[in-house]
Amino acid sequence: MGFWGAMIMSFFGTFFAIASIIQLEGARSPYLVIPVVVFAAFALYARRVHRAVSSERQVHQLTERAQKVVRWASIGEGVGILIAINVANNLGHPELKLAAVALVVGLHFLPMAYGIPFWQFYVLGVALIVTSILGMYMAQPVGNAFAALAACVGLWAAALLAMRREVRGVLVVPAHS
Repeated sequence: MGFWGAMIMSFFGTFFAIASIIQLEGARSPYLVIPVVVFAAFALYARRVHRAVSSERQVHQLTERAQKVVRWASIGEGVGILIAINVANNLGHPELKLAAVALVVGLHFLPMAYGIPFWQFYVLGVALIVTSILGMYMAQPVGNAFAALAACVGLWAAALLAMRREVRGVLVVPAHS
């Protein structure tokens, strides 16, 4: 997944952190600055790693098959999120929208884990699915916040793993090439 995948996961982890804080504290919470600072710190770190890796080494690219899996999983995620929000609203449970979105995000990591391959995405996908379902059964708004916070932690951890994979997965280009 590399740099861009890590940035996307970190951004959406930040989104879930902000949503979780808003669920529990409200939109004027001073705690809202924390996820923004974490995202900014990660973005600076990722940029530095990406520059160092791409300036000195050739980064391993995803295969065409893996790129297709990522593309279709991401399209499915976007459509699934819209459906999940609609279903939650139409069933009379708009308070479950955030947990439903976390469920869809978890589901989208399963085909990606197989297609890339990146076994950590299996763990992330299952963790998001389980915590979102648990969040749906908990009292609200705590359940929604629980699902969103679990998604945040999972996505931030996956972003760090993706950057670690970029550093470890590079191929050193011989000097005579």
